Amino acid sequence: MLKLRIVAAFILLVSACCSSPAQAQNPAQIKQNNSLVQVQPTREQILNACVQNRAETLPNPFSDVPSNHWAYKAVLTMYYCGAYREATPPALIQELLESTQTN
Repeated sequence: MLKLRIVAAFILLVSACCSSPAQAQNPAQIKQNNSLVQVQPTREQILNACVQNRAETLPNPFSDVPSNHWAYKAVLTMYYCGAYREATPPALIQELLESTQTN
């Protein structure tokens, strides 16, 4: 009797999974901040955005972080500016300034 219940429960679970597959999130419902062609910001744009604490103005490289997400600004700041609290490290500023002067 116990084996019959186990088999019946297994068949019920399998049939439930096959009859109603999981549905992916509709990407049209998420407001995307980037297009199919990703525009790469210049070093000057990155430097200015990091110094002014405005990394959210740069293009979003992540398709799974919409612009209305609560951590949007923090994610972009970490991506572009690094792990510094509202400050760009002097070494990064110097590196970016030297590289822009040579270009």
